[in-house]
Amino acid sequence: MKNETPWRDPIVEEIHQHWDEYAKKFDYDLEKIYLDLRRQQEEGPGGPIVSFDPKAPTATNPPTAPARPSKRRGT
Repeated sequence: MKNETPWRDPIVEEIHQHWDEYAKKFDYDLEKIYLDLRRQQEEGPGGPIVSFDPKAPTATNPPTAPARPSKRRGT
Protein backbone atom coordinates (compact mmCIF):
# COMPACT_ATOMS: atom_id res chain seq x y z
CA MET A 1 0.00 0.00 0.00
CA LYS A 2 1.40 3.36 -1.00
CA ASN A 3 1.57 6.20 1.45
CA GLU A 4 -0.09 8.83 -0.73
CA THR A 5 -0.96 12.32 0.31
CA PRO A 6 -4.43 13.40 -0.82
CA TRP A 7 -4.65 15.59 -3.89
CA ARG A 8 -5.06 19.25 -3.01
CA ASP A 9 -6.77 21.79 -5.22
CA PRO A 10 -4.80 25.07 -5.21
CA ILE A 11 -7.90 27.09 -6.13
CA VAL A 12 -9.88 25.69 -3.20
CA GLU A 13 -6.92 26.33 -0.91
CA GLU A 14 -6.75 29.94 -2.10
CA ILE A 15 -10.48 30.42 -1.46
CA HIS A 16 -10.08 28.98 2.04
CA GLN A 17 -7.15 31.31 2.67
CA HIS A 18 -9.16 34.39 1.58
CA TRP A 19 -12.13 33.29 3.68
CA ASP A 20 -9.92 32.79 6.70
CA GLU A 21 -8.37 36.26 6.30
CA TYR A 22 -11.82 37.82 5.90
CA ALA A 23 -13.38 35.94 8.83
CA LYS A 24 -10.42 36.73 11.08
CA LYS A 25 -11.26 40.47 10.73
CA PHE A 26 -14.55 39.72 12.51
CA ASP A 27 -13.16 37.24 15.06
CA TYR A 28 -14.96 34.49 13.12
CA ASP A 29 -18.29 35.85 14.39
CA LEU A 30 -20.91 34.85 11.80
CA GLU A 31 -23.29 37.63 12.79
CA LYS A 32 -20.59 40.26 12.24
CA ILE A 33 -19.65 38.66 8.92
CA TYR A 34 -23.32 38.62 7.88
CA LEU A 35 -23.74 42.29 8.77
CA ASP A 36 -20.64 43.21 6.78
CA LEU A 37 -21.84 41.27 3.74
CA ARG A 38 -25.24 42.98 3.96
CA ARG A 39 -23.51 46.38 4.21
CA GLN A 40 -21.41 45.58 1.13
CA GLN A 41 -24.53 44.52 -0.74
CA GLU A 42 -26.38 47.72 0.14
CA GLU A 43 -23.41 49.93 -0.75
CA GLY A 44 -22.74 48.02 -3.95
CA PRO A 45 -23.51 49.24 -7.45
CA GLY A 46 -27.05 47.86 -7.36
CA GLY A 47 -28.69 45.93 -10.11
CA PRO A 48 -27.82 42.44 -11.17
CA ILE A 49 -24.25 41.26 -10.79
CA VAL A 50 -24.61 39.09 -13.87
CA SER A 51 -27.02 39.80 -16.66
CA PHE A 52 -28.26 37.20 -19.06
CA ASP A 53 -29.72 37.60 -22.52
CA PRO A 54 -33.44 37.03 -21.84
CA LYS A 55 -33.78 35.22 -25.17
CA ALA A 56 -30.98 32.76 -24.46
CA PRO A 57 -32.07 29.32 -23.27
CA THR A 58 -31.42 28.59 -19.62
CA ALA A 59 -32.29 25.78 -17.23
CA THR A 60 -35.51 27.58 -16.30
CA ASN A 61 -36.15 28.79 -19.85
CA PRO A 62 -35.23 25.83 -22.09
CA PRO A 63 -35.67 26.03 -25.85
CA THR A 64 -39.02 24.73 -27.00
CA ALA A 65 -39.18 21.85 -29.41
CA PRO A 66 -41.52 21.97 -32.39
CA ALA A 67 -44.87 20.32 -31.77
CA ARG A 68 -45.04 16.71 -32.91
CA PRO A 69 -48.19 15.11 -34.13
CA SER A 70 -49.74 12.59 -31.81
CA LYS A 71 -48.82 8.97 -32.51
CA ARG A 72 -52.13 7.75 -31.13
CA ARG A 73 -54.62 6.74 -33.77
CA GLY A 74 -58.30 7.31 -33.72
CA THR A 75 -58.32 10.47 -31.68
